Amino acid sequence: MSKLEKLKGFFNPNIVAFYGVSNIMQKFGTLHLTNLLSAGFQGKVIPIHPKENEIIGFKAYQTIKDVPEQVDLVVIATPTEYINDILEECGQKGVKYAIVLSGGFLEVGNEKGQIRMKRIADQYGMRIMGPNCSGEVVTPNINITHVPWPPRKGGVSIISQSGTYAVQPLIAISEKIGVGISKIISVGNEVNTDLVDYLEALEEDEQTTCIGIYFEAVRRGKEFIEAVKTINRKKPIVIIPIGQTEAGTRSAKSHTAAITSPGYIIDSICEQTGAIKVKNSIEMLNLLNGFDSLPLPKGNKVGILTMGGGPGTLMSDLFESNEMKVPILSSQLQEKLEPWMPETASTTNPIDLTYSDDMQNYLNVLPEILLKSEEIDSLIIYGLMGSEYHKRLVNVPDFIKENPSVITLRNFGEMMHEFFIAIFDELIKYKKKYDKPIILTCYNMREEKFVAYLQDNGIPVYYPEEGVWVLIRMWQYAKFLKS
Repeated sequence: MSKLEKLKGFFNPNIVAFYGVSNIMQKFGTLHLTNLLSAGFQGKVIPIHPKENEIIGFKAYQTIKDVPEQVDLVVIATPTEYINDILEECGQKGVKYAIVLSGGFLEVGNEKGQIRMKRIADQYGMRIMGPNCSGEVVTPNINITHVPWPPRKGGVSIISQSGTYAVQPLIAISEKIGVGISKIISVGNEVNTDLVDYLEALEEDEQTTCIGIYFEAVRRGKEFIEAVKTINRKKPIVIIPIGQTEAGTRSAKSHTAAITSPGYIIDSICEQTGAIKVKNSIEMLNLLNGFDSLPLPKGNKVGILTMGGGPGTLMSDLFESNEMKVPILSSQLQEKLEPWMPETASTTNPIDLTYSDDMQNYLNVLPEILLKSEEIDSLIIYGLMGSEYHKRLVNVPDFIKENPSVITLRNFGEMMHEFFIAIFDELIKYKKKYDKPIILTCYNMREEKFVAYLQDNGIPVYYPEEGVWVLIRMWQYAKFLKS
């Protein structure tokens, strides 16, 4: 049986039973149930409740032994003292997979309770996610977490030893970055499935293109290093280590029972395996988004196309300080660019238009000329203006009141939206046509529908400095693969 097959009940259940749910919608267990339904789950949900006959419209059973069907997965959010008895009943019923959301075990010193949990799991051949975890996401239609923001489907998978970090990125993903997710797994106290198990499963998972790890501790050090070393050659792994200070160690021990690993250990692991260490969750999500959306750069030569000198200068400094080149373009390539640029523009690289009102030149003609050339390996663009920008250009009430003939301009933003979508569709095609990474940067984020359209169609949009670091790290990974 493959590593992925061994965990299939988590990732592809047909019947899911819930303990700790009620008709009070804000109850922790009920949130997990309703979020699974909201995500469009295609299977059956079964509430288990000792007193209620119906939970939010679904028939409830007093015990899992009363359920006529074979349950694939149970989700448990009850007080700690009931959990092992519940797992015993589930084992007797033949349930092979359980997500234990509740805490109160090794992280608070309840070693006896966690040992018994493992003994029950081993006796019945049951695999447990948790205890003390936040659940899981499997796109497109499984969200067993308490956060009601199902992300869009994509190739990024995240394994987290922190429950909060497992679910809070859902908000960032939806509201800002637009990352396409395959799976999010909160491992909790890792009673009998751990970081290594899920890593090895994701290696085989065709839906996963890259993996992020919120890392606190190595429980199986040798196996972990071997897994990362093997998988990172096929699917890039991005690691954010947490709990690296004295205070962080105390915190980690209290919330997942993890004995954290010193910072130099994860540095050594990354050095041995080629995995990429980042400092914070935004860096991790940005980079995973790049890996999932873009081809790797084949070299370190970057073309910068900008609507302003300052951003182009900032980007150039960052690239060239980190082993990438912003080469002066050849005279032949500059001659191809010049007819499409204002007289005041610079063609050397950065290609600085300062300002141009011809968006088709800026986002179609000039990028294609650059991408065709062997003089650059990747392209980063600064200066995307969205529909809100164009709406505000004509949103001058007093002027419109005095000049009624201008009233038609109130729909200017919507008109520009349609115009830009056609331009973006061409730009999106270039990524595949020329097999080079294309990144757009601006100070609008996903709330601007232009940005969401690009993100949802495989062109990442970042703040300028963030976009630069994504390209730098993607080149570092590409260089590692070559070596």
